[in-house]
This record gives sequence, structure tokens and C-alpha cells, in this order.
Amino acid sequence: MESDRSRPHFAGLHALLTLIQSLYHRPRFFSAPSSHDRRGDQPLPLVCLHRDRSSTTFLPALKESLDSTLPQVPHTLIDADEIADTATGDAAEHLLPLVHALQQELGKDEFTSGGIGEFDNYKLVEWLTRQHLPPEQGKRDKPVVNLLREWTGGRPGSGGLRSVVAEVPHALTRFVLSVLLWIGQLLGMRWLAGRVPGLGSEARWIMSQRFMVPRHSTSFQGFAERLTLDRRSAESEEQIKKLLLHAFLEDLRIAYRRRRWRIFPRRQGWRRTTYVTVLLDNVREANGGWELLRLINEVRNETGRLDPLLLVAATDDPPQAPEEPALSLTSAVRANEALSEWRRRLPTRRQKLAPDARYLHIELPTGASEAEVSHDDHKAWQDQAGWYPRRAPVLARRYLCEVLVLALLAAGLVQPTLTFSESWGANCAVFETWSSETVSTRVSDLGPAGDQCLGYSDSATQVFGDNERLRYAQSAVHAQNDEAKRLHAGNPDRPYVTLVYFAGLTNSRSGPRTDHAVAEELEGLLLRQREQNTRSDSEPLLRIVIANGGTGMRGAPEVARELLVPLVESDPTILGVVGMDRSVTETEQAIRILGEHGVPVLGSTLTSTGLADLTPLYFQLVPGNERQAELLGSYAAHVDASRITVYHPPTTGRNTYAATLLRALTQRLRDTGIALDKRGWKRSVSELEPLCTDRTDRHREIAFYAGRENAFGDFLRTVRRNCTDSAELPMIVASDSASRFVADARSREHADFNGVTVSYVGLGSPVVLAGRDCVAGSSDSLPGAGPQLSAFCAGYHGLRQELRKKLPKEAPDMPWPGERVGGLYDAAGLFVDAVFTIRQRDSTGDGAAPHRAEVAQQLRDLTFEGATGTIDFGRSRIADERSLAVLRIRNINELVDPEGTPSCAYLIGTVYGGRHPDTATGCPRGG
Repeated sequence: MESDRSRPHFAGLHALLTLIQSLYHRPRFFSAPSSHDRRGDQPLPLVCLHRDRSSTTFLPALKESLDSTLPQVPHTLIDADEIADTATGDAAEHLLPLVHALQQELGKDEFTSGGIGEFDNYKLVEWLTRQHLPPEQGKRDKPVVNLLREWTGGRPGSGGLRSVVAEVPHALTRFVLSVLLWIGQLLGMRWLAGRVPGLGSEARWIMSQRFMVPRHSTSFQGFAERLTLDRRSAESEEQIKKLLLHAFLEDLRIAYRRRRWRIFPRRQGWRRTTYVTVLLDNVREANGGWELLRLINEVRNETGRLDPLLLVAATDDPPQAPEEPALSLTSAVRANEALSEWRRRLPTRRQKLAPDARYLHIELPTGASEAEVSHDDHKAWQDQAGWYPRRAPVLARRYLCEVLVLALLAAGLVQPTLTFSESWGANCAVFETWSSETVSTRVSDLGPAGDQCLGYSDSATQVFGDNERLRYAQSAVHAQNDEAKRLHAGNPDRPYVTLVYFAGLTNSRSGPRTDHAVAEELEGLLLRQREQNTRSDSEPLLRIVIANGGTGMRGAPEVARELLVPLVESDPTILGVVGMDRSVTETEQAIRILGEHGVPVLGSTLTSTGLADLTPLYFQLVPGNERQAELLGSYAAHVDASRITVYHPPTTGRNTYAATLLRALTQRLRDTGIALDKRGWKRSVSELEPLCTDRTDRHREIAFYAGRENAFGDFLRTVRRNCTDSAELPMIVASDSASRFVADARSREHADFNGVTVSYVGLGSPVVLAGRDCVAGSSDSLPGAGPQLSAFCAGYHGLRQELRKKLPKEAPDMPWPGERVGGLYDAAGLFVDAVFTIRQRDSTGDGAAPHRAEVAQQLRDLTFEGATGTIDFGRSRIADERSLAVLRIRNINELVDPEGTPSCAYLIGTVYGGRHPDTATGCPRGG
């Protein structure tokens, strides 16, 4: 990958990364690396990477890699030089700036469940080292007590328990407590008056650890006073620094502790399967880097305590102190052997308090040639990307124990709890029955696609899917629904109508990702809604109910039969259903069910053959597969192709799209003189043979992809494998399903597709060919287009700006409008225009919606000029007269001018005004 190429590669890289990976993975509680080691946590070395001054990119590259492999595990990169530069040298500044910087970084909320916690011990000790004692306020006043109360959030001048008792409102209770306090003080319990609540655990630990000799103080307050600026000069600064570091390490130990009170398991500690990883760059004597490593070595030796801190330091300035032993450097190639040797020698060396007992010195090569870098080293970064943390033990995982306890305590709550958990996990609205909004959902098992949330919604109570752009589009539609309701409440005579948008808005984890394609369709509906909400009082208001049929519409029959039909029967404003996603058997069943209950259905992208036979209320916005086959045949004749090879998935089962398309292609090309081959796959497109195996020149052939968008990327990789001369490859043309692939940047933005030319069938080519001008809001983006395209482009321009601002990572990057945006914009406009025409003809004065049958008949009689061209169902309910185009993108990887913008290679059918372009290719002029 491109990012791997930019990372450093040197001899021993694989061994070094393997060493670091073996160290940051925490051993299981009952495991030991060898028979000589203790079980559970293991001592961690201070890994010191000695490098040339010019080699400074390893730790930043390692941090970038850890960001992707350990996103929730505390890890950070600290530049010691930068920390030293910010230090002021003031006495009240931090004694150990590097340790404070580590605490600040590791305490961030971004690590979510992997966060360390509050660092209570370290923060208290470090805060005390920067404080002056306040002046005494009276005979029995203790300044350090006031200081500690300030730390815990109490009033600095309060008098401990005595002041608490004085504030008790009930006189008798106040008297009893005062007597008890007096008796306690007479018995010698004077600490009762000066006690600081909230510091119990910190005080116990500080007084039990070894640094600064806590027994020289009679109480914790006295020890705390020794840490302040007023008393620090009488103490050993070395001991104070060790206390600071020991407190920091103790807080890490607490976060990683697997047992509570030495008996009970502590699940939070069991869930931590990876050690805290700190990368310390530019370690030098001058910036305190070597001092920090020395202190860690000494604290670990002197306390004998294990801690979960893995520190990897990089330096080009080895320590110069004369008392330091001579460095024993090991080459990176032998890093793992050095670790084994370090573990073998550690028990003896730490027993002797050796000043280098905890160090593991690794030498990075300074100028290795390409020949010295092995194959494993070249792949090291790629292999490291697969080193994910071990999953936590089953009993330590979140919510499991709670669920078991609840099940034992209240068996009657098991089923409601499971139902709630199931809905929550599937992002299903749990309490929609308590809401006044139009929401109905259920979690359904869709077989291979798993459990998914199906149903419908017209409000923010329920938003389907997990893609940011898709969810934003739904939320924006819901906001326009609220606006339409508000406008209708203010003007009840204004027509108020509803459409149901029905598609697959959720995906299985391993299935195709169609989020951006579905988001495009919702954005088209959103543009139409915004237009209607800002138009005159005579124009209908439009409400959209969003219905989810699950991955690949597998749950469409269930949703149509059990949810949508009751909704339609109870809501007369619903005029029809638009969308329908894709041509599969479940979609056909849903169309038949809706038709049987008198609901018009407008398929926006369906092309399968025979859909009009399912119900007389079915309309299709785009031409069917027969016309797509005609387009391919005409295009093949236009480019003088000698052969067409159709690559297709299995044509049995639920995929009626591929079956009908293949049948139509066979019939259309039978008598054309163009040879036709069919090559299918059963499980994966990787079963296909590459096109460059026999060195045949195929530049006059067409390779036609007749599968779904989820396998198109693998198809491109497979057929082009090992091809050195792309000029000998056939022309690659994909069916209309590839538009989903084009719409999803995650699918096409791979280095494998750089420079790859792809053609595909466009169902809404006029909008695509309007291009950059339309995105900019131009009113004359395509010659010959009418006011509908101008209105569309004006609205789309604002929408694109909105998406770039709200969703900088998910916003569409194509320099043209998505064809699905235009398609659903026209679909909704068609119904709105039908309602407007009926209202004008019948001169009705109220805001009641017309009957669905009347709307269906009006669709047959209406000629609608849309953004994607003329729509006329007068001859047929299938819009076979509309335009179909072969759109060519010369570089599918980078969609910028000129190679990444689609151009029209060939077009059939009418465009605007029912006219066919008079060019040789049939493409509109200027498109």
C-alpha cells in the first residue's frame, strides 16, 4: 500500500516489529513465556533504539501503525525535544516534564474503554510539589490540611469534621455528634478534626511505598507538607522524582490490576490485553530523556513491582555519564535473540540493582542497501497491520456478568432485556410505540446477512444504517418532514402528500456496501422536499417515509406485508412507494404485495424483465434489461467490436437481475455477427482467468460485467492480473449496477485501479453529463436541458456545499451529480406534478390527497420533463424510451478532470423534450 511504501524499510525491520508486538501483547493470567518465568504479567524492557541522526522516521511510522491496530489501547508518541523546549525552568514547574506529558496524553478520553483513568496518585503528588503552604489562620489551623482540602474540592478554611458537625440543622443530632467528636479527641483521636475526606486510598499508598522514607512523618499530612515548595529543599530531589515516577507507574498498575482485594476478579483489568505503549523520540541527556529511563530502571529495581508500561525510545545521542556501563548494542536483525538474552539475565541483574538491568539496546542500520532488506522486511509493515489485540476473556467482557445477574435475580425480565438488547444492537428504535411519530421497526434474522433492523420511519426517532452520510441524509429528510407538517398545520388547504422510499439501508458486515448509493437517492428526495417546502401555497407539501428492507432487500416481503400495508391502509396521504433498490426475488414479492393492496410502485433503478406483469400499478423510471442489451449491441457495432464476453454470477436463485440481463444479451446479439461468450463464476470472481494469460490481443473485444457492484472491484483486479500492456486488454463495460461502485469512494479509491479505464451503463446520464457545471449550480450545465435541470443543479450545488461542511470525510468527491440523486429527484417530482395536475383539474380547495388509483392513472397520462430527461408512461409503464448511455471514465481511481470525469461514449433513447440527440454517438452535444 502507498502508506507502507512511505514508511522506513531496513534490514531487521521485521524482527524489530515482531519484538515490539510480542511485548505490547499482554500474556494471559495463567500463561508464562517459558518454564522459568512467572505466570501472568511479565517484566518489560526499556527498548532503546540507537540510530543515525538522519534516521528519524521509525517511531512516527510505528505510531501511525499503532493508531490503526490499537485504536482503543493507550499509546502515544512523545518528542522529548519538544517537551524540553516548552519547559520554563520555574521552581513551580513540573519536576519531570516528560512524565507529566505522558500522563496528559494517556489520560485523554479518545482511548474510550481502553483509557487509563484519573491518575489519582500521580496527580496528587505532582500537584503538591508545585504548591506553597498557605499561612496559618489560628491556633489549631494546619495549613497543609487546608491545602489538601482545596485539592479535594472542599473549602480551604473549613474546620474538618468540627465544621461539618456545626452545619447539621437538627439541634439534637448536632449535640450528639459534637459530644462524640469531643470524646474521640479526649481519647487521643485528634486526627478526627484534621481528617481530609476523599484521600483515603492515595494516603494509604503514599505512606506504604518506600521513597522519601514515609515513616519519617507521623501522618500523611506531615508527609504531604514535605512535598511542598516550602519544604522541598530539605528533601532529596532524586527521591521526590522517584516518588513521582512510582506514583505514575502505580496508577498504571491500578488500571491493569486483574484482582480486587486479592480475591475478587476485576473485569476492567482482565479486559486489558495490551500494555500501555509509549514511544519516546529524540532521547538525550539535555532534554531529560535519559534521566527518565534511568529513573524507570531504578524504580523497577528498587521496588520489584511490575508495571504495564512498554517504553520504546529512539536516540542518536547515547548517555555520556562516566558511571554508565558501556553500551552493548544488538543489531535489529537479532532483536528477538537479544530479548531472550535480556530475559535470561534480568533476575540476576535486577537483584544486583544493575544500572542497565532494564535496558534493551537495539542498533538501527544507518544505510542499508535495497539488497540487504529481506522479503520479510519489505512486508513488515503490512504484516504488522494484522496484529490486533487479543479479545478479552468471555467473563470479562462488558455487560455479560450484568446480564447473568439480572437473569438470576429477575427471570421475568429476561425476555424484555433480550428484546431491548437485540433492538439496541441493531440500531432499532426501542420505544417507538410511545412516540407520536410514524415509526415501526423490528429486528429480523435475514439469514446470511444476520440480524438487522427493518421497518419504516418518518422522524429522527429511527435512523437506519451506520454510515455517516446515509444517516445524515435520513436526518435531513426527517427535518423536512417536520417542516412540511408545520407548514401544513399553518395552511391546512395546501395539499399534503406522502411517499414511501423503500430500499436496503442496512448492510451485513461481509456483504456489499451500498450506503453511498442509497444516500444519493435520499439526497434526491431531500432536494425535492426542500423545493416543495419553499414553493407557493398551491404546490403540494411532500413527506417522505423511509422504509428499510435490509441487505439486498432480503426482508422486503416481510416489511411490505406486515408493516407497510397496515401503514398505507391507515394513512390516505400515502400515494405510492419509490425506490425498491435492486432486482431480486424479494423485491418482486414486495411489488406484488403492494400492488395487491392498491399501492402504486415506482422502481427507480430496477431493470429486470417482467416486473410490469406483477401488478398494473407498477411503473419503472428507467429502461429494462432488453434495452440495456440493445445499447450494448449498438455500442459494439459502433466501435467495431469483434467479440463480447459476458462475465456473470450464478443466474439461479434470487438474482433475477443477472438472469434476465444475460437472457436479453443472448437474444439481442444472436444475429448481429458479433461473437458472444459467457463466462460465469460460482462463488467468487477470483475463479475467472486473467485476460493476459495467452498473450492474445483483445483490444477489439468487449468484456461486459453483468454482476453486482460488490464484486466489480475484484473483477477488475482478476481480469487485469499480470497484464503489462493495457492496450491489449478488451474494453471493459459494466452494467448499470456499477454506478453503486462509482458512487462509493471506499470501493474505487485503491491503488490497484490507478489509470484503469471503465465504462458502465448510465441510467440517468443527462444528470451525470451535466458534470462540474451542475455541481457549481449552473443553469445551462447541459445544452437543451429545461428548467428542471436548472432547478436541480441549483439545489444540488447547495447540498454539496452542505455535505462538505457537515461530512468532510463522507461527502461525495465526484465532480458531477450522482445519477441516483437525479433519479429520485424526478421520481418524487413525478408524483408531486400528478397531484398538482389533479388538484388544478378538479379545482379542489382542501388539502386532502387524491386517491392512489387516480394518481396512478395520472402517471399514465402525464408527460414530465425531469432533470434526467423526459418521463412518459403513455405507451408503457416501463420507460423504455428514455435514454441509456455508455459512460466512460478513463481513470476510475481519481475522479478529476479530464480522465476521471465521465464522458458519453454512446447513447440510445430520448433525452429532453422527447428528442433524440442527432450526434453520431447519440450523445447530447456538450455532454
